[in-house]
Amino acid sequence: MTAYNQHDYKTASVEFSAIIKQQGYQLSSSKLYDGACIFALNGEYTRSMDILSFLAKERYYANIGHLTSDSDLKNLHELPEWKILISRVKQNQETLPARTKQNVKVALLKAKALLMQDNGKLWGENLWSDNLLVLGNDHTIYSLKILPGSVTADSVIYTKKIADNVLSQTNSSQKYDNQPYAVILTNYLSDSSVTIIHELFHVLQYKHINLNGNPVNYLDEYQARQRLRLEYQALKNALQAVRDKKEKALIRQYVTDALMYRKLRQQIDPQSLDAELQIETSEGLANYTGFVLSSNTDKYLLAINEIDMRESAPTYTRAFPYATGPAYGLLFDYLQMNWKTGLGKVYNFQAIYENDYLHHPINISPAAISKADSRNNFATINRQEVARKRDFDKKISYYTDLFEHYPTLSVLMTDSIYSRSYDMNGTVVLKDKGLVYSNIVGTDITGRNFGSFKMEADSVKKGLSGIFGDFESHKFIFPLPVKIDGNKITGNGFHIQLNRGWVVRKKDKNGNLEIVQQ
Repeated sequence: MTAYNQHDYKTASVEFSAIIKQQGYQLSSSKLYDGACIFALNGEYTRSMDILSFLAKERYYANIGHLTSDSDLKNLHELPEWKILISRVKQNQETLPARTKQNVKVALLKAKALLMQDNGKLWGENLWSDNLLVLGNDHTIYSLKILPGSVTADSVIYTKKIADNVLSQTNSSQKYDNQPYAVILTNYLSDSSVTIIHELFHVLQYKHINLNGNPVNYLDEYQARQRLRLEYQALKNALQAVRDKKEKALIRQYVTDALMYRKLRQQIDPQSLDAELQIETSEGLANYTGFVLSSNTDKYLLAINEIDMRESAPTYTRAFPYATGPAYGLLFDYLQMNWKTGLGKVYNFQAIYENDYLHHPINISPAAISKADSRNNFATINRQEVARKRDFDKKISYYTDLFEHYPTLSVLMTDSIYSRSYDMNGTVVLKDKGLVYSNIVGTDITGRNFGSFKMEADSVKKGLSGIFGDFESHKFIFPLPVKIDGNKITGNGFHIQLNRGWVVRKKDKNGNLEIVQQ
């Protein structure tokens, strides 16, 4: 989406056309919708309408409010096909509740059957749990077990409407009714059970070990990014070699290349190693488990596509294990390594490979690096990363000015329990200061904090705003708002709804404001 964010719609169209040519309409609905926006902005109205019609007919797209208000699609409104599209989407919206309930039922029963079939063979424990909730956009929850106050029409699926601050709209392990539940959003049910199994893995893993999921900030630095991309490339080469039934020696060489690049990368910031291994043990193993136990028939291709998606992201600080976990796990399985030794430990793929498979350290001599570079597309990756560094430095400069050289609005949370959901691919690291989130929603689920906030869709798409968040100090910093109307605060690309008893006041003589409790 880099070209789109830079308003270079011609380049964005060329890039998305290449993706469509390779993967067709098997892409996720959100990615297809983004492609429709790109084509519309580039004047390719027929291609845009083709995608939107597919989404309405085959994926039952039903978000009529977003469709009709999306400024990217405004040039389509006068087309005769637009009225037909709107009519179908409205119909989809009317039939959505019944279809959603049926989709949830099918998805949950399918995932349960897969995990009962595994019955603990993968990790030594059965991953299935009835503590599983599917959460709809309208805050309806769906469950296979009876919930207090729930209703059912078939004694299989139980539903209940909850307040909008009870659960976060994220795929995650969350507390509900004082118990841990795996929470899955309704739009993640069509991925062959990957997400359901991923989140159930977390629920089981948390019984054995507590792991942090903090971003690994140095991964967005130029040299670290380059070496992580080379690691990605070597992993893709290894996975593709397995698919192509190449000799094991070649596959082993690519795996060794990947871990050589990892070894070099981790030397850049050794202090971040523990954080990296913890988040990889958490999210990487969860995604590996979701891939392996899903009904997807080509798990190696699934892992390649996951790497492609994470590699194309604008930031690498938190998303990397979703790619590396499945890749190393599948490749270690292929090499018949006995690497899974329980859920109560932190996994280090490099140490496992060196100690239990190679039985010696990986060679990182200049000659070994040069040979690996020739196998793994170094020249192209290096050229792209040099260009990206120039663009990224401009973004860092923009956010540094926004939060350091202009007045801001800040708030300290009084309660550490605060729900936030954000796009992990939309973060920017301000060195030695923290993270800026270009797409984040904050929800006060206890009623003890300042309130809730969200960002505008257009602002998120175009990279026009950001919110600084430091979760260790429980602080949010917003750009200076443009309007304060009672408990409603409006800024450039964001809205804040204050709880009763919280107000905005002047913080200092420099024009900074703060939200405080009266």
